[in-house]
Amino acid sequence: MPGTHIIYNVTISVDETHKSNWIRWMLDEHLREMMGTGCFLGFRFCELHTEQDLGPTYTVQYELASKEDLDTYEQKFAPEMRSKGAQKFGEKALAFRSTMTVLAKGELRNQ
Repeated sequence: MPGTHIIYNVTISVDETHKSNWIRWMLDEHLREMMGTGCFLGFRFCELHTEQDLGPTYTVQYELASKEDLDTYEQKFAPEMRSKGAQKFGEKALAFRSTMTVLAKGELRNQ
């Protein structure tokens, strides 16, 4: 489908005592390194809010132009990126990954 983008979504549960250090690492290092791979068009870093108390939980949605860009990331960069996070935070920041295909995108203005 022309113009289709892929979203690589990473949801991370972070131990409360490591939250500040983890957020700083994400903003100062990890997100910059992820964008430096050249695979992503952009990202959205969010704090997740749910009805259940899951503890500090965040999501990063990385936008890619194609499935090929995702494959390149997975093959060339993902093992090292995941290893860095695991070495720094271990089980204090646990990630769940998924992908989504964008079918439509838009904005509502002047509501």
